[in-house]
Amino acid sequence: MRNRMINVMLILSFFCSLASTANADRDRNIYELAKELVELSTHMAQVSYDHYKGWGGEISDQEQAILFKAESFAASCRLFLRLTEERFNYFKTGYLRTNLYNAFVNLTRAYSDLGKESRTGRRVPYSLDDCQRLLERMEYEFSLWPSPDNLAYLHQKYIKTADDTVYLIERRGPGKYVRRPFSSLESLFRFNYDQNRGKDPWQHLVEVSYQTLERMEEIEMVDLTFEGNLVIEMGDRPNRPVYLIKDGKKCGITSPRVLQRYGGWSKVYEVPADVINAYPDGEAIKD
Repeated sequence: MRNRMINVMLILSFFCSLASTANADRDRNIYELAKELVELSTHMAQVSYDHYKGWGGEISDQEQAILFKAESFAASCRLFLRLTEERFNYFKTGYLRTNLYNAFVNLTRAYSDLGKESRTGRRVPYSLDDCQRLLERMEYEFSLWPSPDNLAYLHQKYIKTADDTVYLIERRGPGKYVRRPFSSLESLFRFNYDQNRGKDPWQHLVEVSYQTLERMEEIEMVDLTFEGNLVIEMGDRPNRPVYLIKDGKKCGITSPRVLQRYGGWSKVYEVPADVINAYPDGEAIKD
C-alpha cells in the first residue's frame, strides 16, 4: 500500500513537472517574441525618420504624425518587454497573466494607431506586416491559457448573459475581440453544427464578468436556421418523428424511404424540442 502511494506521488510529481516546464516554455516564447518586436519596431521607426528627413529636406505635418506614432509603438514594445522581464512565470498566477494580456491589448492599440496613421499618409512600412505576424504569434501563446477574463482564450466560445442572450466571441485582429448575439436557440445550434462541434453547444459555454463582456464591442447577430434540413428532437425517447424544415414549416417524414431520399440518418440534426415546436406544422412528406 505504501509503495503504491509513493508511486502515485511520483507520477503526480512528474506531470506537475511537465506542466511547469510547459508554462516556462510559454513564458519564454512570449519573451522572445517581445524581444523580436522591440528590434523590429525600433528599426522601423528609424527607417521612417531617415526616409522623411531625406525627402526634399522637409518633414510635413502628416509625416510627423506618422513618425510620432512609430515612436509610440516602439516605446510600447519596449514597455511590454520590460513587463515580461519583471513578471517572468506570470502564467502561474491568473491575476498577473490577465494583466499582462491587458498590456498586450494596449500594445496592439499602439500598433493599430500606427497602421491607421500610415494608411492616412499613404505610406505603410513593409515591416508593419512583420509586426502583425509577431503580435499574432504572441496572441496564440496567450490563447493556450483557459481563463474566462483572458480575451484570447474566449475566441469562438459562447457566453450567456443574465437576460439569457447567448453571444459568440470572435477575434477580429490582434487584441481585438467582438461579441455577436445569436438570434435564437436554433441559430446557436445550427452554428455549432456548422463548426463541426457536435450537438451540444453548451460544452463551449464559459462564464465571464460583466466587465470582461463590456470590453468587447457588440456587432451584427448570428442568424441561422435549419431551413431545408432534417431535424429530430434530442433525447432517447423511442419513435421520435423526423421533420424536414421547408418554407418555414416542419413537415413530417412518413417512411424510411422518404428519409433516404433526403440523405438518410447522416443528414438528420438533433435539436431541442423548443426549436422544432417553434415551427408550425406543414404537409407531411409521403412516398
